[in-house]
Amino acid sequence: MRALVIDRADRTRVQLCGFLRDRGYEVVTADTGSGGMRLAKDFSPTVAFVDQQLLDAEGVRLITPLTDQAAGTRVMMMADSVELDKAVHAMKHGAEYYFAKPLDLDQVGMILDGVEALQQSSRETAHAQRLDRRRAHSTPTIGESPQIIRVQRLVKLLAQNPTTPVLIMGESGSGKELVARSIHELSQVSGPLVEINCASLSETLLESELFGHEKGAFTDAKTLKKGLFEIAADGTIFFDELGEMPLAIQAKLLKVLDTQFFRRVGGVNDLKSSARFMAATNRDLPLLVREGKFREDLYYRINVLPIKLPSLRERGRDILLLADYYVRLVGDSMGRSYTRLDPVVEDLLLVYMWPGNVRELRNVIERALILAGSGPIAPEHLPSDIRGLHPVEKSPGETGNLRPLCQVEEEYIRQVLHATNDNHSRTASILGISRSTLLAKLKKISPLS
Repeated sequence: MRALVIDRADRTRVQLCGFLRDRGYEVVTADTGSGGMRLAKDFSPTVAFVDQQLLDAEGVRLITPLTDQAAGTRVMMMADSVELDKAVHAMKHGAEYYFAKPLDLDQVGMILDGVEALQQSSRETAHAQRLDRRRAHSTPTIGESPQIIRVQRLVKLLAQNPTTPVLIMGESGSGKELVARSIHELSQVSGPLVEINCASLSETLLESELFGHEKGAFTDAKTLKKGLFEIAADGTIFFDELGEMPLAIQAKLLKVLDTQFFRRVGGVNDLKSSARFMAATNRDLPLLVREGKFREDLYYRINVLPIKLPSLRERGRDILLLADYYVRLVGDSMGRSYTRLDPVVEDLLLVYMWPGNVRELRNVIERALILAGSGPIAPEHLPSDIRGLHPVEKSPGETGNLRPLCQVEEEYIRQVLHATNDNHSRTASILGISRSTLLAKLKKISPLS
């Protein structure tokens, strides 16, 4: 907390300066309005105590410049005697409080208690909003790999077309829900985002949750209940694990998507919902269609511009970008300053196959931060299944044994292929090249042993 004291009287400045420093404030003082404003420009005070009658200005004239110059500054006016009209005038111009001299420091302390509580609340709210924005917009689409650049492009396109259904496919933990939230937030629609997990409810309960029910529609329906389509209104309804939805509900869902009308369970009146449809699944929907477990007409209705999220193991060096992001994000939530990753840790993260995808990476980073304390994250802070891997060895840069680039490249390709068990797609991702480029390079080098 920082405080600025602007007063013509030495005694007031000294008194306030000592009192504020005892409360933990960083304090600067000035005896003129012009001097105080010069200090405020770089100091950005949290609170400013300003004398009503300065040598070069009326204190009330400083209120607006102070609050404009340093957003959030609380201005406290001081006067030799409190005159009601001047106090009201100062408060109308934005003064937080009006004190009479000599100052009653107990009273000043009570006012500052409130100011400090508001500042703390404001900081916590801003911090939470920053984290929400990061989670909403950044996490799932951080990266530079060709696969994630395509996802980024699709997210923007779908956000610009808020009536188009959204189907997000990918392995568990790859960030499907976060992509849906990103599209919803970027669309700037007026309604909320509501979610439902299609695998967690029976057919009867799922129907009631989606469409609502009238009072008396069934034994336990003692009151009218609005469904999620009604609650979502002009917002978004997000179906997680869509592939688990019962066929009977799929038919009713298709009707809502086609007509925008539905009925509550036990109801006779048609209700309209403009809620946008979004869904995520880790199941192979075309296979479910062939097996008769998912309606073909519903699949084609929602499969307009599908997003296929790549698994983390397919994203190459995006793994390190995401790891760095989580080091900062999770570290920030722990009150920790940025902690760098040991180079060996980076190599281990690149080689690991990440069956739990982005969700697993976050958990690994959180665990490592706890174990590392205030130091850098080292291999011993990683889980044993990652720690026991053999990272790709880097060719030593010995100045006495320099080799042509083609030899170094060939050796490195061999090493990465060995580390990935000859998985061409994975190797190309780690090397930062396309699979076709990798295959072209493999044709030029000698057969691998």
